[in-house]
Amino acid sequence: QGQMCANPDLPHAREACCRGERYREVRSASTSYLYDGERMTFSTAAERCGSLCIFENVNNENWWKKGYHWTPKDCSILVKINSEGYIAIVHDTDVAYINTIPYHVQEESTLNWFRVFWDVDGVYPGSSDSNNCAANNCKAMNDGSCLCKTSVTESPVFSDTSAISVTEVLSQLFIGASGPPPGSVGTDIGNGVIVYKLDSIVDERSVFEASDDKGRVFFLKNVRSTVNIEGWEGKIPEIYEAEDATTYNVTVKSSSSATGGKYIDYDLESYLEWNVAVNTPGTYKLSFRYALDSHPRPLSIFVNSVEVTKEAANPTIPVVYYGGSPSADKFPLQRCEGDCDNDNHCADGLFCKQNNALEENPGCEIGSGNGRDYCVDPLDYTHGVLFYPTGGWSSDWLNTDPIEIYLAAGQNTIRAQVPVGYKDGPNIDHMKLGGITAELLQPASFRNPPHFMSLIPDYSPYGVGEMNLRDALYETDAVLDHYFYQDNVAPFLCTRMIQRFGMSNPSPRYVEACSTAFKSGTYSSGSASFGSGEYGSLEAMVAAIVLDNEATSSSVSMDPGHGSVKEPILKVLALMRSMEYQTKIPDTLQGPPMHNDYQVKLWYIHEKIGQGPYEFPTVFSFFLPEYIPDNGPALAAKYISPETMILTMPNTVSLLNGMFSLIKYGLGDCNNGFSRYPGYSGCNDDGKYERSFGRLSYEPMGENLSQKIADLALLLTAGRLSGQNQATIEQTCGTEPNEASILRCAQQLIITTAEFHTTNRVERNGEDRSAETSVSDASNEPYKAIVYFYLGGGLDSYNMLVPYTCSPIDVYEKYRTVRGKNDLSEGIGLPKTRLLEITTNVGDPSNHLGQPCSSFGIHENLPTIKTLYDHRQVNFIANAGLLAKSVDVSNYNDETPVQLFAHNAMTMEAAREDLADKYSGTGVGGRMSDVFSQSGIPTNTFSINGQQILLTGEAGQGPSQFILSSSGLSDFNADPSIGDMNDVIMSLNNATTPDSGFFAETWSSKLSEAMMKQEQLKTEVDNTSVTAAFPDSGIGRQLQMVSRIMQTRQARGVKRDIFYVTDGGYDTHADVDINLVENFATIDAALNAFVSEMKTLNLWDSTTVVQFSEFARTLDPNTGDGSDHGWGGIHFMLGGSVNGGKVLGSYPDDFVQSPTNPIALSRGRMIPTHPWDAMWLGTAEWFGIKTQADLNKVLPMHKNFDPSL
Repeated sequence: QGQMCANPDLPHAREACCRGERYREVRSASTSYLYDGERMTFSTAAERCGSLCIFENVNNENWWKKGYHWTPKDCSILVKINSEGYIAIVHDTDVAYINTIPYHVQEESTLNWFRVFWDVDGVYPGSSDSNNCAANNCKAMNDGSCLCKTSVTESPVFSDTSAISVTEVLSQLFIGASGPPPGSVGTDIGNGVIVYKLDSIVDERSVFEASDDKGRVFFLKNVRSTVNIEGWEGKIPEIYEAEDATTYNVTVKSSSSATGGKYIDYDLESYLEWNVAVNTPGTYKLSFRYALDSHPRPLSIFVNSVEVTKEAANPTIPVVYYGGSPSADKFPLQRCEGDCDNDNHCADGLFCKQNNALEENPGCEIGSGNGRDYCVDPLDYTHGVLFYPTGGWSSDWLNTDPIEIYLAAGQNTIRAQVPVGYKDGPNIDHMKLGGITAELLQPASFRNPPHFMSLIPDYSPYGVGEMNLRDALYETDAVLDHYFYQDNVAPFLCTRMIQRFGMSNPSPRYVEACSTAFKSGTYSSGSASFGSGEYGSLEAMVAAIVLDNEATSSSVSMDPGHGSVKEPILKVLALMRSMEYQTKIPDTLQGPPMHNDYQVKLWYIHEKIGQGPYEFPTVFSFFLPEYIPDNGPALAAKYISPETMILTMPNTVSLLNGMFSLIKYGLGDCNNGFSRYPGYSGCNDDGKYERSFGRLSYEPMGENLSQKIADLALLLTAGRLSGQNQATIEQTCGTEPNEASILRCAQQLIITTAEFHTTNRVERNGEDRSAETSVSDASNEPYKAIVYFYLGGGLDSYNMLVPYTCSPIDVYEKYRTVRGKNDLSEGIGLPKTRLLEITTNVGDPSNHLGQPCSSFGIHENLPTIKTLYDHRQVNFIANAGLLAKSVDVSNYNDETPVQLFAHNAMTMEAAREDLADKYSGTGVGGRMSDVFSQSGIPTNTFSINGQQILLTGEAGQGPSQFILSSSGLSDFNADPSIGDMNDVIMSLNNATTPDSGFFAETWSSKLSEAMMKQEQLKTEVDNTSVTAAFPDSGIGRQLQMVSRIMQTRQARGVKRDIFYVTDGGYDTHADVDINLVENFATIDAALNAFVSEMKTLNLWDSTTVVQFSEFARTLDPNTGDGSDHGWGGIHFMLGGSVNGGKVLGSYPDDFVQSPTNPIALSRGRMIPTHPWDAMWLGTAEWFGIKTQADLNKVLPMHKNFDPSL
């Protein structure tokens, strides 16, 4: 099934016994395996057989016994190097049967790119225009990579053992040993290092023993294995087809297995002659691809009319003729003895030379006659090239061993001729000529990387091959160990765990102490010790977290930056636990028996409060660990507060409503309670809890109201409740008619305070919080709205807009090819039958706007966008993406300061559009809002999907964002227990002093803002209606809410609105086509309803929708019919004022990495040619950003780009 290289020292293959000079054995080699599936090293195979050869078939092999077999042919490992310095392994086997090198190590087809660590960072063939493939005598491939030769050298790392540290050993030795070498002597050289030496010498045979700071013991060979990159001196290997040569007395025949579809059949005195030009005089390597189904045959080689010969292996001796039938004691016949009838009559290494009275007997003196056949040694031929049997004449092709020839600069002739006296020769497919090994322009090498999975593929139908589950598990274990023991793991886990234990911004000392406990596996506090003593002990780590002074010292709590906002679900559970939730109702209570099917039934709690067990919204959990709040002292100090990310108006309102309901009615559905279907009775705040699954049963201790409230505060706020707030609660609730009512009142008010929601202490300054002042606008400024439409996960946008009619370059066919179309698969690209064709420029079809196509195709499930495009109300922007400046393959890494291809980094920077961090913590929408607010144009920003940095502006420059859910706004505290309860809640969360807790201020400001905005917006939104039939999908509900909020613009007194909506499910690593079919149908239906509603409201001309996604995806598919993280992609904007019907930007006309393609990275990842700033610039100007100073603030990077972009 093919040929490839393998390490001869490893048991990769089995034996195939045959003698290469004997064509019958070549036709059918034999095996002598000891058991089915046996594998052995090359030396074992050679020893067992005595002789290995290149064979056609293996005799008596059933499918379950088949595998690869060793051959004596040399094999070369080459590498392809792409512009990013990644390599792919290529096997050059010098063997060429019909099914030859497997595709994953074949020169043209391999795509198994992986990173290596270059000894000189950034220096490798193809790393720059000057250090290109040609300059290094490497072959330039069609995909832009350089194909180079390699050699592997092994050298000792240490030769002097004085003052070698553990760190040096572990950082410089990478090849493991099973233990000390047999016969070695160990020497403790100090510093925790033992060296085992043979012959008292420190060399590559030595093994070092050392332990790391994680308790692992390593035995490491004192060897560095280095892969050196090399080129070909004078000439890259080139094929010269036999049928293209000058010929004499030959027959040209056809064969599909020949490289050019034809081959040459020699006859008497025939020859082939090629004209070959080289630039540099010197030594070159010559070989032939041929087929031969008889005994070995030579060809004479003439270079520039001078014959190339070689010396015979043996001296010439006389022939010995024993007659036509030698006696049995003469067998096996030795060299130059005869008469033989077949190869089996001859000794090993010899073959029976069938004499036709014309050909010589190599190594034998003249004297044989016609019909006399002698045993000869093929190594005694002195002609230029000797051809061994291949097993067939027209399909079993092999390559000869290369010979070295000298060529002059300029034109040369190479003739391959049937020797004088010979009848014919082998069949020749082509000649291959290349230079010898050459050094590089700039030397390049890398450390030889390890691998676990064999590169030898599995061809058997039942998986009996070299790629096996065992090795996959070994490699998985090794990868997991690498991650687990990586130096960053301990501080990473400690930081995250400390955050979950209530300290959002742990000090470096705190993290280090935790990391030390994690790595050592022990932690001591006083006389107590914790942990298993092994690396990764969670017991030790948790002890280090909860027993550290930073967690236990009361003085630390005075630091306003200490502590955190609590997680929503923990607040609910803390209330239930501290107030002793139970299902049993006291027998003294009157009424029907309580429902008791469930202890706790929190119905879709994550949709109400933003968090719930096992309900992570994304792989990044509920919030980002590095999130900084968008207001207050935490923003100014750049303090992290992950939980604040879900501290939105809908979540805050729902959280408090649910806890109010739990306190007043028990766990049920009254007034947006946390549960559902509790049954029985109505919602009565009378202490009977008839409509609930359970209730809070705690009775506070104390002799008076003050003591009881203090007791509640101790349990609910850990005693942090300020005296001022306690007094307010006591005064407010003390007027209630009975003890039970007082308790429920006090509980409700306490759970609204910052002391309950955070771990901070609070100091009020006595001032009320003022509502945001509306910007007055007396002008006739028209209303305008931007809808930021985000497709989360990385949209495969090259299946949203596809090349259709393109010339002179057929970009569509290139698109289908790179998307995986071949004879066996349609790939993941779209056929034209599934596309909705659009003209590149609807207004002027003859002007293609610089695009390579006169028409494109929109995905079949986006008919709404197609219709809008035809009406010139949609523009596509091709190959756009996040850029700090215009870049290409030579400088994109250095000039783009962002973690490319990473969801979290690219998502955040897409919203910020400020890679230089000039306006830290802000987003492009927030900065736009700031500009309008400072210019006297009232502006609001709305997120219909949680807190968004896109809408965050500079503190004090503009209004904060409204955060709504797609289901609208719930009533806050719809049935308050006391008449002025909301006013009391506001007073409990009044303004704080500068030394008050940062996170307490974040909670109080967020709650006050939510209450004011809720009151401001809810009534107006509730009075709106829609006429369009919005689909019941996430994006459908979001866009419906946008249309309803727009209807409140006059009541809000605004002239500008910016909205954030999103749709997910675009991280299509598998089944990209299936996913996009569903996703596109969903967003098309939502957009169709939204456009209809905007037209009904006469707001279509006032609205622009801009679509973004963090990145596009690879055009080259993966093995799961998906695509992976890319960069530049296709985006669209639509609206009644869009001057549409155009495909703008620059749609690529070539998707494959090559020396002539400055924007293609590996696997069809495109470097953007147009920045997102170009999309935003026109939108911002339409929106009303007029001055250059304002544009510079909104888009601080736009000055870095050519205005024509």
